[in-house]
Amino acid sequence: MIDSINLSIGSTYIVAPDNPRKTKNRGRKCTILSFDVKDDQLTIMVVFHDTNRGACLAFSDLKPITK
Repeated sequence: MIDSINLSIGSTYIVAPDNPRKTKNRGRKCTILSFDVKDDQLTIMVVFHDTNRGACLAFSDLKPITK
């Protein structure tokens, strides 16, 4: 089964990579600023809520926040 999510600029997501070894930003809330395509790779520019710092993340690292 393939899950699909719609990412939009200005929306809030949580960093939850599928790879269990990717722990750097896991659990942090962020807002999408922009999308960028470099070398056929989609990167997403985000700003973290806790520090107001920006970062580039992969598409698969973001999950919608469920309440």
